[in-house]
Amino acid sequence: MTFKNILVAVDESPQAAVGIDLAIDLAKTLKSRITLVHALDPATLATSADDAGSTSVMEIELDELQAAGKALVETTAERVRAAGLEVEAIVRDGVPAQVILDSAMRSNCDLIVMGTHGRHGIERFFLGSCAEAVLRESPIPVLVKRS
Repeated sequence: MTFKNILVAVDESPQAAVGIDLAIDLAKTLKSRITLVHALDPATLATSADDAGSTSVMEIELDELQAAGKALVETTAERVRAAGLEVEAIVRDGVPAQVILDSAMRSNCDLIVMGTHGRHGIERFFLGSCAEAVLRESPIPVLVKRS
C-alpha cells in the first residue's frame, strides 16, 4: 500500500513531536505529502470561560488560541518544508479526535500518524485518549507511536 498524503495531529505535547518526526521520516521515504491538523478543543475554552466568568474574556482567549494554533502549525509546516516535503496546514475548532478524522477525509489522507503517551487502565478512563478514539473510528490506517 502506498501512502500519498499523511495526516499528523499537531499540538504542543512531546507526543505530537514524536508523531511529527515519524511522519516526516515516512513521507521522505514514501515521497508523500503531509497534512498537519491542530484542533482548538471547545472543552478547553469552556473551562477557561468558567474560570473567567465573562464572554468577552472568552472571545479574547479564543482569538489568542486561534493565533497560537496557527503559529504552531505554521512553524511545524516550515519544518516539513525544510525536509523537502509538500505540506498543508489546518487549524479547526472541535473535539480533537473528530477534527482529526474529519480533516483526514476532507484532505483525502490515506494514513494518520499520531504520537501517544501510552496511558492505560484507570488513568486512560478518566483522561480519555484521542489516539484511541481515532483508532476506533478511522476508516483509514492509523499509525500510533508510543513516546
